[in-house]
This record gives sequence, structure tokens and C-alpha cells, in this order.
Amino acid sequence: MPRYSFKIDPCPQEDGYGWVLRYFEGDWEIPGYEIFAVPHDVEWMKRVEYENAKFSGELWVEEMVEGGVNAVEAQAESEPGPSQLSFKLER
Repeated sequence: MPRYSFKIDPCPQEDGYGWVLRYFEGDWEIPGYEIFAVPHDVEWMKRVEYENAKFSGELWVEEMVEGGVNAVEAQAESEPGPSQLSFKLER
């Protein structure tokens, strides 16, 4: 069974202020990340956004462990997923 984890780092200066949430499966980083941005010099908001990033990471790990990935894979081919669009072209 894969091990899922996350890491929260400060945003690079070019991306602004706040936190970057990255996801991992075992030792491999999953492509993509989330930024929890805050205004400069608002310390209380930095703490709140850190807690939001931590909650999002914990929720993602829980979802992966409980089989959230398998639930998406189990859909029938004819049933579109929530992120799929279907178009019908007529002449």
C-alpha cells in the first residue's frame, strides 16, 4: 500500500506571501501544488492559511488512504466524471 504525505513550505518570493502545499506518494512528488496566499505583513492571516493548508493536506491523505482514487477509477466508461465535459457535434 502506498504511503501518502504532504509538505508545507513558504511561498517563493516570486509567487507572493503564504504557503505552498505539495503532495507525495511514497518518495515521489505528485505534479501540481496549491498556494495559500496572504497579504504581506498580516501575521494572523499567515497562521490561519498555514492551518488551512495543513487541513487540506490531511484531508487529501485521508481521502487517498480510504480509496478516494479507486472510487474515481471504478466509474463506468459511459458515465462522465465530474471533471469531464461531453460535446455533441451535429451537422
